[in-house]
Amino acid sequence: MDYIKYGHHISYKNFLKIFLIYLLIFIPILIMRYPDIRNELKYFIVVDDILESKNYFILKYFTELYPDKPPLFFWLLVFIKKYFSNYYIQMAVFLGSVLPSFLITIFSYSIFSKIKDEKAGFFIALSLCTMPFFIGASLVLRMDMLMNLFIFMSLYTFFNLYFDFVKSDFKNISRIYIYIFLGLFTKGIAGVIVPVITILIFLILENNLSFLKKIHFFKGILFILMLLILWGIAIILSSSEGKEYLLLMIGQETIGRVMKAKTHIKPFYYYLKIIPILIYPYGIFFLGSLFYYIKNIKSYKNWDYLEKIGFSWTIFPLIAFSCASGKLEIYLLPTFIGMILMIYSFLMKIKGSEKEKIFVKISMIFSVLPYILNYFFNKEKNFYKKIIYFPMSMIIVFALITPFVRIYNKNYSLEPIKNTILYNSSEKLIAYKFIDFINMKNEVNEDIIPMNDKENLKELMNNNRVLIVARHKYKKDLDDLKNLNLLYENKNYLVFSN
Repeated sequence: MDYIKYGHHISYKNFLKIFLIYLLIFIPILIMRYPDIRNELKYFIVVDDILESKNYFILKYFTELYPDKPPLFFWLLVFIKKYFSNYYIQMAVFLGSVLPSFLITIFSYSIFSKIKDEKAGFFIALSLCTMPFFIGASLVLRMDMLMNLFIFMSLYTFFNLYFDFVKSDFKNISRIYIYIFLGLFTKGIAGVIVPVITILIFLILENNLSFLKKIHFFKGILFILMLLILWGIAIILSSSEGKEYLLLMIGQETIGRVMKAKTHIKPFYYYLKIIPILIYPYGIFFLGSLFYYIKNIKSYKNWDYLEKIGFSWTIFPLIAFSCASGKLEIYLLPTFIGMILMIYSFLMKIKGSEKEKIFVKISMIFSVLPYILNYFFNKEKNFYKKIIYFPMSMIIVFALITPFVRIYNKNYSLEPIKNTILYNSSEKLIAYKFIDFINMKNEVNEDIIPMNDKENLKELMNNNRVLIVARHKYKKDLDDLKNLNLLYENKNYLVFSN
């Protein structure tokens, strides 16, 4: 292999630009937004159980076993609750999602500037962190972005070793496998699948599988298996429910989700159908790159490093995710970098051709703002400016909509519902046909009674002062009840009292 000579310039001005994007867009939204009832507030219930039971290996949701997720992310939340309790929600999202997102973006710029050049590195990093879906995933309390960081860091370490940017010593080699295990320990099997497949396919394209010996690949996999066994032993020893929990985690939540999921069941082609929307405004570019590289797969030996990395990091992980029974849009998050690499490489291939005019013009028209920016500020028709206007347009859009987060909270979130409950006393707090509302227990400092039957509700109202929370679609149900007054409503939720 002809190693890259590390001499590419990396501009600290670009680091500053990325930092400012996070400071001016991500941080204000983080501070203002209200957490989601179904997942984010649910995780806080799980954390409270850990603190109460002192069991860090067997997770519970109220009294039920919760084998859905590995424990690392919840350990982070426990740490935050202990030491940053006054800013619990904000710090949880910051450390769990925003900071991992920032690190992925910064290190993307660093590694791809080294492998290709500064302009490529900056376009890739900027495009990644300004995709609406990526921004959204960076601002919610889920373990996906943290897992994505560990997946990225394992591959970041691998490519630094492959291109001789760092010493090939025990410390750097072991990081590949430590990061892979941490990805698995954060969210699950995807933490292993994406980096392992990407490494293997890249080395096949490079005709350099012998490099696996240099990074002690099989010893590394054994090391991960050893850590998994130790984790399993810790689960069994931590409680009498340990064996049951472990079997549920392996059978129901790992093998079950891959082979026969209970929820989110979609057809094999589902991801291919939604990717153009997920990676807006680059969907058309990606479809073009997908067609181009699959069509030209026979000439892969002529591809440059960026093309091989992008293809390895996208196509085969995408196939693996498509084969799984359960599918969610956010599962594709680890492949976003690979998609951007494919898009950039494809744009460089068609630069100056008739194809470039067609693809760029159609994408600009669909996105609107890039077309306007290019028309007024790119009189010289500079190609790099033309494509950089796509991420710039997203920055402008989010800068304009950020001040309206408070308005969104008022009209669509549970924040005003929480305030209404806190300002109105009651003997019983009822969640009517709204089981997820029990996750608000700590927010309102009250036990919440889920109830679906209107007759039972009438009986309870006869002897108690109640507050009833429901989704807006059940307003007519509650309007029929006598002596019930509407205290507050927004577009999604409402509160009644007797």
